[in-house]
Amino acid sequence: MIIVVSSNRFFYDGISVLSEQALKRADNFSRVVYSSNISHIEECVLSAAKAIIVDYSLPDFQSLVKLIEVKYKNTDCDVILIARQERFLNTAENILINTVSDLVIDVVADVKKLKLYLEYINAEKHSKIIIKNMVWSEIEKKINLTKKEDMILPYIISGKNNKEISRFIDISDKVVSQHRRSIYRKFNAHNLTEFYNAFQKATQITQTSEENTVGFC
Repeated sequence: MIIVVSSNRFFYDGISVLSEQALKRADNFSRVVYSSNISHIEECVLSAAKAIIVDYSLPDFQSLVKLIEVKYKNTDCDVILIARQERFLNTAENILINTVSDLVIDVVADVKKLKLYLEYINAEKHSKIIIKNMVWSEIEKKINLTKKEDMILPYIISGKNNKEISRFIDISDKVVSQHRRSIYRKFNAHNLTEFYNAFQKATQITQTSEENTVGFC
């Protein structure tokens, strides 16, 4: 099953052509479900999805957090975001997008990427294709997060507590707490509010010293 999330009729029309082709070639695609909001889709439908294609043209943190939850429950589901370059200029949003996405396509990029991805999604496991802005790249170099800290960071940004994070990444909340303290320490913060302030300050400082361009990683 493919789920398409958009409120744009033209987006539906374009995706429907590609989806019909994918349905003919991929046995795991039984049908296509359309919705204007990811939160409006029933859990049983989300759990059966093989791919979710999201028209992410406007900032929507709530949808990104919901997609993180969907990916946690349905690990076989691929999330494909169709986005604009400006969506990657906000560093917090950039981190959440990269966490949830298996494929990110700029709307001005060749739509053949999506077509090929849908055709071969049932085959071998795909590498993640993400976009990372220069601000976050520079901050990553400076703060030097461990792999576990890098894994936990998006959930902290999205407001999840330690118990919630432990369920998502399958480690104890005590270990999550240790990594959270380490992240706070690297940002010279003692609590979540100070972390948010330090994170925002770090993005602003880096942005003044680097031209904020978008690149593929």
